[in-house]
Amino acid sequence: MDKFKKSRKVLSAVMPLALLGLSFNQTAFAEDNWKLYLKNAYIERDFENSALKDTGSWSQGISLFYTSDYQNTPIKDLEIGLDGSVQYAVRLSNDKHVADTILPFDKQTQDQAHDQLKYGGTLKLKYKDNVVRVGELWLDLPVTSVDTSRQLLTSYLGANVNSKINDKLSLEVGRVTKISPRNEEGFQKFSYTTKGVTHQSDGLNYLDVRYKFNNDLKAEYYFGNLEDLYNKHYLGLEHNLKLSDDMSLISKFKYFNAQDTGNDIDIDSQNIGLIETVKYKNHSIGAGYQQIIGDAYPLPDGFLPELYFINWNTTGFFKAKEKSYHVVYAYNFKDYVPGLNTVVKYAYGDSFKTADGKKNNESEWNLIGNYSFQQPMLKGVGLQYIFIKYDVKHGNDFNENRAFLTYTKKF
Repeated sequence: MDKFKKSRKVLSAVMPLALLGLSFNQTAFAEDNWKLYLKNAYIERDFENSALKDTGSWSQGISLFYTSDYQNTPIKDLEIGLDGSVQYAVRLSNDKHVADTILPFDKQTQDQAHDQLKYGGTLKLKYKDNVVRVGELWLDLPVTSVDTSRQLLTSYLGANVNSKINDKLSLEVGRVTKISPRNEEGFQKFSYTTKGVTHQSDGLNYLDVRYKFNNDLKAEYYFGNLEDLYNKHYLGLEHNLKLSDDMSLISKFKYFNAQDTGNDIDIDSQNIGLIETVKYKNHSIGAGYQQIIGDAYPLPDGFLPELYFINWNTTGFFKAKEKSYHVVYAYNFKDYVPGLNTVVKYAYGDSFKTADGKKNNESEWNLIGNYSFQQPMLKGVGLQYIFIKYDVKHGNDFNENRAFLTYTKKF
């Protein structure tokens, strides 16, 4: 990355002055051509096992996203546009010489990078209700998601087509050739590591279909072929039942199926999940169940979260044959402290075993607080705090704290 040394020096000089942070809202890209995001992130994981090094870091991120308006072309109804992104982060804390999944880490020298730079561009073509994108992609789908839980964002390289067939049916088809993980620079091939062996893929081919039966019931089907690795199927249903003017019941059912494609990898895994959530005024309480059938559910390398899961936690809860249960309670303080909301979640998993055959179980507590400043002079500033407590019968317990100070500027 020698050619970026000058730009890094400038960014490094500016960064200590920017003690605020960024929050990512992909849906707002269509509303504003430019968005500046700052994110000051402190993350620390403390293991109870003194033999393990604690992980984490303090970093400052500054990112700029550009989304162009569509421009007319000589071809009737065909419009063209260009999007771009630059993400940069600098480490403010000392190097702990341990990988923390936040900033790049050199396994050979055992050094954590002082800074990180990611960038990309997207060419887009629009014809009536059809949009083609080529280049950097921001995907909110099974296998490929935008992860906001650390510092910089994961992005993907490829091409896709989005089509609105009618008011009820939409379709997305794409091919993703490379990935830029949250803690790496540049784009690299997809890979999957099992039993200590890493297998690479030339790309992900996918299809995503969404159908809206009515205002209360919608469905989604997804198929992904990770070449030379495995196939993934996903089926999801969501129903919203209005019980009264102040109360509603939201039901979500999700089914995943992952199968190897006849190579040296052996994968046969399914995930079935159901969650029921009752919303009453400012309160929201939910209970969910998730079961892994067969092998541990496969995830590509690069710390890609499967945010579509019913029960996705810091530790995943997707081990072979694992059954997990969780409850979540959220409250919006808008009537007392506008801009403040909190979430408490507890998850418990069992029916899985350690590598040497011992019966095992695990649990995790999450406490999340979010506050968006309402004062005009502090518009765009936000705070988030996350506390995580993880306990496992046979394994390594830990406590984790995450604190984010964020700022968003649209222009």
